[in-house]
Amino acid sequence: MKYNGVIQRKFTLLDKHLLELQKHLKDINFSTFKNDWALRCMAERSLQVMVEIVIDIAERIIAIEDAGPTATSAEALEKLEKLGVIKSALSYGNMIKFRNFIVHQYEEIDPEIVFNIAKNQLDKFRMFRDEIDKIE
Repeated sequence: MKYNGVIQRKFTLLDKHLLELQKHLKDINFSTFKNDWALRCMAERSLQVMVEIVIDIAERIIAIEDAGPTATSAEALEKLEKLGVIKSALSYGNMIKFRNFIVHQYEEIDPEIVFNIAKNQLDKFRMFRDEIDKIE
């Protein structure tokens, strides 16, 4: 990857959150998750931070490439697609929607959605990292 140490540090933090989520949720079923407030909060916060990392990296690459500003996080991913950095911004669109929901609708977060993402959809974060790592 030709990009700088800031991006690498962000990926290190992403990897830490991925590992911690997997470690804490490895043998947890939904019933346990739903009834464990601390575990739910940890998963929600880790997922939020992980999406923020994706957004930060997208914006950092856009700045390095001098590709102009974007108004939204979704636009940042679209610009990465146009630059040929990622294959499809749509692949990551639900991340942005989830982040917006968790930040702005925090009173009514469905634990089943958080559990599903944390248990079954972490590969999207790895896929993003892999796409960025392929940049020369």
